[in-house]
Amino acid sequence: MKNTILATLLLATCFNASAASSTSTNSPFYGDKYRGWYWFEDPPVEPEKEPEKEKQAAPAAETKPEEEKKEEKVRLDVAWLRSKIPEYQEAAINNPTRENIARYMYVQRYMLDMGSRFATKTTEFNQFESELDESKRRPMSTFSLNVFKDDTKKAISNVISAINEKSHLWFFFSSNCAYCKKQLPLLKELKIRFGMNVLAISMDGSVLPGMEDIEVVVDKTNVAERFGVQFTPTMFMALNDGSGFTKIGEGLTTLPLMQDRILLSARLKNVITDEQYQQTQNVREINVLTDTDGTMLADAELIENDPGYLAEILKAKLADSKPVGAQLFNSLSGE
Repeated sequence: MKNTILATLLLATCFNASAASSTSTNSPFYGDKYRGWYWFEDPPVEPEKEPEKEKQAAPAAETKPEEEKKEEKVRLDVAWLRSKIPEYQEAAINNPTRENIARYMYVQRYMLDMGSRFATKTTEFNQFESELDESKRRPMSTFSLNVFKDDTKKAISNVISAINEKSHLWFFFSSNCAYCKKQLPLLKELKIRFGMNVLAISMDGSVLPGMEDIEVVVDKTNVAERFGVQFTPTMFMALNDGSGFTKIGEGLTTLPLMQDRILLSARLKNVITDEQYQQTQNVREINVLTDTDGTMLADAELIENDPGYLAEILKAKLADSKPVGAQLFNSLSGE
């Protein structure tokens, strides 16, 4: 009996120890038994955890509407036409659809209209730009042209008369030369019109009919050979002082051609001035290139940046050209 009671007490003691150990380690609430009737107290309420705020999804990036593409423009200028017209023409020839032909034909018309516009504007510009007036070279109207021709004839007569004072003509001929017989009247006409002195040089010692009023010499000193004369007729213009000789005709040569060559030779030999020579020409030379080497100097910066600069310096070169049918006014106020 004692053994039974002892075993019961021992078992209870072990149970209590085990429970105490369990509560002390697992729950502080049950470890407060010193407070008495603790089982009537409400167990401590753990503070409610605030519900986690739902992570708001980051607002989707607003998709910006695509920027409107800038409308691309093509300048339909001369450079564009130069590159595209052959392309469109080739396309129309290879595949002559209505669209291809229309594109080529209208682009071609556009090019012609650009040229027509340019021609119209340049014509309008020239109407009041006297420096570029081509009638200064040779008149356009019949009325002015008749006056111009009369002035030119007078100038030729005066200038050749001046040439005759410093030079004369050599006429190499032979009596059996049919062409020499045709050339003789033309030389006599020069003599009559302008008083040109003619020296006829016979290569065979004989003369031609009608040479009574022309001085004739026989070539006994091989002058023809020294001047390389191989054909008859041959004409030279010789300066009276022997400083210059110019062949102005070999074979039958017309009067206008001899006249032109006499004038040109006289200018090249400085027998007459450039101004005198220009007065004898059917088309006057009006040129901005006054230098002998044909070049001009201009400011490099201005010529690139100032569109009007080049026109002004070239215009100044032409400003003194004399118009046809006018004369220079000489004021008498200073006298």
